[in-house]
Amino acid sequence: MALWQQLSTCNVTAIHKKIQELYAHSPISILVRHNLAEHIEGRQWCLYNPEDQSHHRDIHQEFQSFLIMLKYKIEELRNSGDMERIMDTSHRLEEQYNLLSNNFSANPAEFVRKMQFLLTEEGKILQKAENVEMEVKPVIGDTWMGDLQGSLFSLSFKHVKELKNRIDEQIASLDQKADFKRMSQEELHHKSAGFQSRINEMTPVQQNNFRQIRERYVRTLQGLHTQMNEIVAGLLNLLNDIIKKLKDAHDYILKEIDDWKEEQRRGLISGKQPPSLDYIERDACALADALTACASYYPRLRDHLDEMAESRSHILQFHGEILNFIRALMFKCFIIEKQPPQVMKRDTRFSATVRIIAGERWGFAIKQPVVKVCLVNAEQAQLILNHNNNDIRDVQPCGEVLNGEKVLEYSTQAKTVHFQFKNLVLKKHNRAADRRAAELVTEEKFGVFFRCMVQVPYKESFSPHPHSNIADSHMNLPAVSLPVTVTVHGSQSSSAEATIFWDNSFAPRNRDSFAHPGAQPWGELKARISDCFMKNTDRYLNEDALRYLGMKVLNLDCPDELDNKLVSWQAFSKDTLKRPDRTFTFWEWLYSCIDLIKKHFLPMWKDNLIEGFISKQRTESLLKSAEPNTFLLRFPDSKQGMISISLKLPDESIKHMIYSATELKRLDLAQRILDPRALKFLYPGHPKENKFKKYYRSDREEVPGYERDMIRAHIPLEQYDPSTTTPIQPIHTSDFNEDFLMETIDYENFPNMNHQYGNDHFIHGARR
Repeated sequence: MALWQQLSTCNVTAIHKKIQELYAHSPISILVRHNLAEHIEGRQWCLYNPEDQSHHRDIHQEFQSFLIMLKYKIEELRNSGDMERIMDTSHRLEEQYNLLSNNFSANPAEFVRKMQFLLTEEGKILQKAENVEMEVKPVIGDTWMGDLQGSLFSLSFKHVKELKNRIDEQIASLDQKADFKRMSQEELHHKSAGFQSRINEMTPVQQNNFRQIRERYVRTLQGLHTQMNEIVAGLLNLLNDIIKKLKDAHDYILKEIDDWKEEQRRGLISGKQPPSLDYIERDACALADALTACASYYPRLRDHLDEMAESRSHILQFHGEILNFIRALMFKCFIIEKQPPQVMKRDTRFSATVRIIAGERWGFAIKQPVVKVCLVNAEQAQLILNHNNNDIRDVQPCGEVLNGEKVLEYSTQAKTVHFQFKNLVLKKHNRAADRRAAELVTEEKFGVFFRCMVQVPYKESFSPHPHSNIADSHMNLPAVSLPVTVTVHGSQSSSAEATIFWDNSFAPRNRDSFAHPGAQPWGELKARISDCFMKNTDRYLNEDALRYLGMKVLNLDCPDELDNKLVSWQAFSKDTLKRPDRTFTFWEWLYSCIDLIKKHFLPMWKDNLIEGFISKQRTESLLKSAEPNTFLLRFPDSKQGMISISLKLPDESIKHMIYSATELKRLDLAQRILDPRALKFLYPGHPKENKFKKYYRSDREEVPGYERDMIRAHIPLEQYDPSTTTPIQPIHTSDFNEDFLMETIDYENFPNMNHQYGNDHFIHGARR
């Protein structure tokens, strides 16, 4: 049961009072806690250390995710049709949203600190209510964990331990009674045989004494039988109780694994690493030990089943449920710890790591099973995701993976079982026969399938059983990767990345197929796009940039109710941009901007020197109110993979210069900004030297006996220094067109200059 649910359903008045006191002075209200209980308890708050600078990026992302979920809850209430809830709860949540955003946007680490404190205090309150001790998980690697980590599992699992001890006592008592009963029967049989052999020699008094002795034995045996029946009745109740508690613990661990997988999938967009699996390993090992003990009850009770005819079916049913728990846990604990690349190029090496949680408890450190790898199509992947043991055996691969067989590796220090593949290579693959067009190649999804045949750990306990799903002593453990796309050349990368981005962002939790997610609200899509930029460029997009992108992909002029409007896959990745008419899609443009940032001016982007996503009209509006010679950097939507310098000239006109990746290779962006005298201030008014000088590339190393040329950027709005260059006549701004600041150069005055590159004016051979 969830922590908040346990607290809110508790009948102890003192507990409710303590909760009210806890939230009375908290910036996070009890109303927010109640409405977002599932989201709050589903996050790994205790993995963050607010004091550690390296955690701040993940903390910022966690806070933004919290605000998004709160906004969705508000919209959900408004659309519920319940006017009372709309006027009351949604309004109060809206106030809380604004309050949290204002108080913690600048310092999300403080928000996480508050959340950790509240959850820890809740755990302590519940601990006192249940009168149990809370276990604290140890430090794992470089991660610190708070008091809350593991508390819910501990509260559930402590009851399992208590019930197990009571069951062991009852079975021991039953064994003792059975042994005493057997000895009494044997002694009675021995005395009866002696009496029969000497009955003619015995006096009536002796015969009467023997009859009394026999009656005592019979009464003793009847009493033992009654006592054993009482023990069995109590034992059945305990078995029913422990099954319920084991199910709670089992469900908790399965949810932990699902949460971890979800974190892993989300991290592939945001760049955030999922937490270590070690904390799940610890819980799973504890549960595996408990299930192992429970699996031993059937062999221990088997000798009593003939005398427990009425209880036989209950004992068998209990044993079957335990075996099913073990089977489900083993299936779930085979995890892909490191996913293979989701855009996979044929004949290119890749790596992956799988791990068997609690593998040491199942005995796999000694039996050394083998993992095999192959590629499967979406249909086969669906069979695996909806697996049963027979389906997995029938899976047919659609691609050959070299080096795809590995014996487990056992870490004696960490006591973990894992398989690390370092040199996997996809050699060939078969695409679907019903593929309709070439552009669908990058939309076709595959899965990397890991299969491990293991021997079940408990021999006779796993014999065919009417109440168990386990049919034999071997099992196939399956694990299929997140969807991958297969490319054969670099030109397919952009559209393949779009497929994977969309799937990772919007595929349902615990998916049962690789079906393509449908249209999504812009409010959710913009958060994923911002995460994508954070992963690739180490900077989130601000609200203005996201609003501009939303209007672009939705083909809108007005941003009203933008977050609620649906963006289809077609509009995101397949249709060309409409305003104005372009020859490329929204994703292709966005992807080219990310690529340009990463390759040519990542440090400047991270330092917020590039405005980036802003319309041309908005740019001109901002620059008109600025000083002359002020400039702004943005991504033009007329071309893919280019950056524009928008400059306000002394005559108040605005001109735009555009540079491609090829031009930036010749002369980087910092030099193009620092060299020209016409560029003086970065909007709104920062002297360019203060912002860009540290990025200026120093001249190349001097070579004794040789001289080197230099390349300088020049905007033809002023004279060059006549002491170093031949003067150029000023060019009137009226000669410039609207989109590009082009140059007119008098080649007669420059006999040694044979190059003109787009917007650039390069001076070659300038002496040092």
